[in-house]
Order: sequence, then structure tokens, then C-alpha cells
Amino acid sequence: MFDTIESIRQQLAAGEDTFAEFKEVRLVGNAIVSPNTEQFAGELVALANAEGGCIFLGVDDTGVIQGVAKGSLDAVERWAVNIATNNCDPPIRPVIRKVRIPIGEDENAQILLVQVRRGLYVHRTTGGRWLLRVGSTKRDLTSQELARLLQQRGRAFVFDEQPVLSAAVDDLSDATLVEYFGRTKLPMDELLRNTRVAISDEEGLTRPTVAGLLVFGAQPQHHLASACIDAAVYRSTSLDSDDLVHSQRIDGTVVEQIDDAVAFVQRFMLMPARKDVGRQDFPQYALGAVHEAIVNAVAHRDYSISGSRIRLFLYSDRMEIYSPGGLPNTITLETLPYRVFTRNQLLVAFLSKLRSRRTGRALLESRGEGVRRILDESEAHSGRRPEYHLHGEEVELCIWAKPSPHAEAGSGGEGEAPSSSTDRDNPAAGCGGESGHG
Repeated sequence: MFDTIESIRQQLAAGEDTFAEFKEVRLVGNAIVSPNTEQFAGELVALANAEGGCIFLGVDDTGVIQGVAKGSLDAVERWAVNIATNNCDPPIRPVIRKVRIPIGEDENAQILLVQVRRGLYVHRTTGGRWLLRVGSTKRDLTSQELARLLQQRGRAFVFDEQPVLSAAVDDLSDATLVEYFGRTKLPMDELLRNTRVAISDEEGLTRPTVAGLLVFGAQPQHHLASACIDAAVYRSTSLDSDDLVHSQRIDGTVVEQIDDAVAFVQRFMLMPARKDVGRQDFPQYALGAVHEAIVNAVAHRDYSISGSRIRLFLYSDRMEIYSPGGLPNTITLETLPYRVFTRNQLLVAFLSKLRSRRTGRALLESRGEGVRRILDESEAHSGRRPEYHLHGEEVELCIWAKPSPHAEAGSGGEGEAPSSSTDRDNPAAGCGGESGHG
């Protein structure tokens, strides 16, 4: 918008409209006395709540260039950024450009263009005003208009449907797309848009959505670095680096993460056995419940929390899974088993049609019953009900391990020593898995 001197001149000649606001800047020293803080915040908010636009600083209401003194440009820029950050709620991040425009044969004037994008949220000034740009003016929203706008913007900002601006369609795996959609005569670009695997960004470029990249990306973590699982095994009951047996980062697509995380638990959980009448194994965890717990963590975590990963810890007596993102207002820890909330609706829709590469079974076999299955199957297996805890913007699930039959029988009982499920001769098996690096 307004990328050339000619386009700027044309707008100045045409006057203010839905996308253009002119503001003369008056200073006393380096202090901006006009426009005042609340007035300028209101212009920013009104544009963000509409379709975006540009504020021309250094131009009077009639479109005549007054300019900003060259020595004051930086001060005016800092003033604009400060108001956008501290006097708009939520903060607005404008793009600010300094432009020099000829106003005579040997004379130039400096103006600032403050470009505001259409907001993902509904904004207000810290003075409490909800404003909207209508034509060349701004006005307060009525309560009905505010309610509708909040509903529209709230639905529009579903994080897993947002474009990943650093990624391109080429970052999707053709093989994975063909495996999911099959061969089709529909042009690939149209198919991706119709299924929301990809959408257009603000500049009209086709980008993978967050859900599209997580499911079909060739290397999703190149663009979504936190979308992975940190897994670790400890030989004790506490988080102590001296007792760390093995750790690894589990990444790839969400399907690969789920399968690999379940395989991680299966590999490192203890598998005591008895030979009273033939061999009988006593795995620490019910893998069906483990699978459901990992699927829930991957499907429902908050991917907008940058730098926070799912964490999976195996201790000698329990498993803990930490998932980024708090509970929505409609759900509490007590109602979690009985209420359904889907934070990532597009991602869940994809997962409901995908199958585990380990088992061939659907990743999401039921809707709304996952938490109850985790609680009931784990309690039936170990004799102790799992526990959910909330730590700020993170949900923890603790699944207790099934006690070893040897602990009940004592040292004199007949049977075999505990071992891992995949390497019974491993010397580290008695503490949950093989030796490894941290």
C-alpha cells in the first residue's frame, strides 16, 4: 500500500478515505503535542478493527504536506511505536516508513507512513474506546457491533488455521499428500486451499497452515521449532539429572511424533515377568491409554505458545506428560473427563482420518471419550487413578505405573527380574531402559 511516490501523491490529492488518515504533527522541542496520545491510539485502533490502512504523519487534513523536521523523525517514530504498543489493547504492530517527497524544485519534505494491518483480534484504546474506521472518520462501536466483531474476529483467529509465513507449499511432502488425498484431477493449489492445508497470506501468497504443515510437512520443525516432544527416562522418582538414563527429541509430523512417543514408552517402560505357569509379562503401562494420552497432548496443545514443547518423562513409578496451553474457561480439571473442547479443530479433523503407522489403527478412534479412557484403563491396569494438574498455561497428566509383582512377592518369589520391553539383556533395563546420553 502506497509503495511509490506517485501513489502517495495520488492519495494526498484524493483526500482521506477508508484506508488513509492524514495527521499534522506539531512539536515543542522533541515533544509531540499534536495529535495527542489517545487521539492517535484511536486512529490505530479504528484502522485495525476495520480493514487496515495508513496514517500519513506530517500531512494536514486537506492533504497538504507540512512535513516532519528531519531531526525529529526518530522521535516521532518512537512516539508512534510507543502508543501502538502501550496505548492499544492488544498492542498493534504497525509498519513505519520514512518517505522523502519533493515539494519544489530544490526542496523535499519528510513524512512518516504508519501502516496498520487488519487486526486478528478486536482492539481498543487503553482509554476504553472500541473504535471502527468508517469512510474517512472513526466512530465508537455500538454494543451490538462490538459483539458481532468479537465473534467474527474470534472465529477468524483459530491458530492452527493461520498461515505459516516462513513456509511455502514446497515445504509440504508430496508423498504424504498423495497418501492422504489419493490421486485427484483437481489442481494441487485448489485442493490445498479447499482443505485448508494452505491458504493465502496478506500478500496473496499461498502458505501452509499450521495444521497443514504439522500433518503434511516434510520437516515441520524447520518452521515450527517448538512443535515437538522432549522425552526423558529417569531411574528414580524425581527429576534429577544424576538419574537421567536417556533423553531424546521426538519430531517430524504429528503422526510420526505420536507413533515415536508411544514406541519410546514401550521401549523404556519396565516389563517384569513371572514364570509360575509359562511366562507372564507385567508392563508398567496400558499402551492403549498411553497412546490416547499422547494423541490428546499433540492434538490439543496450544501451538501459539512459542518456545514451549510437550514434555514426556518416565520415572520409576510414574509417567508425566506436560502439554502447553491452559484449560478454556468452560472446562475445569473436575469436568475434563466429561466435557469436549477442541483447540485445534482443523488438526483434529486431519488426525481423525489418519492411521498409526505402527498399528494401522485410527489415531483418533473416538471423539470426547479420550480422557475417560486414559483414566479408566490406567486405573484398571495399575490400581491407581491418573491425575491431571494445571500449572499456569500448562496441563500435566500423571499416569502411575503398575507395581512389579516381585515387589509384592518379595525376594523369595519365583520369577524373573524386571526388564525393558525390547532389550531384556540390557544392564540398564532395571531402571527403565537402555543407557543413553542426555
